[in-house]
Amino acid sequence: MAKKKPKTFRPELIDRVVDRLKALADANRLRLLMRLRQGACNVSTLAEELGMSQASTSKHLSVLRQVGLIDVTRQGTQAIYGIHDDSVFEMCELVCDGVVKHIEEQQRMLKPSKF
Repeated sequence: MAKKKPKTFRPELIDRVVDRLKALADANRLRLLMRLRQGACNVSTLAEELGMSQASTSKHLSVLRQVGLIDVTRQGTQAIYGIHDDSVFEMCELVCDGVVKHIEEQQRMLKPSKF
């Protein structure tokens, strides 16, 4: 089987890639994304379900929206947030798999050897 040629990064997109990765480098924003994966909802519901203040939730949603990961629609006076780019979950799964692999390797190294 032929080895798949890796994609090259377009230099003009590097800053935007960095911005998106920075947006993901926050536990609360990842929790928001995981919750929104279950379905769109408003800020109040997100804040309550995740145990965050409404102000903090709004701030994190703004960051995720700026990098194109979520979008907002209006329903009357309410802003409803939802996932815009679900490819983020593929990346999260890859990273999670790598974390699990690393933990398993560390555990194997820490097991006492039998003499």
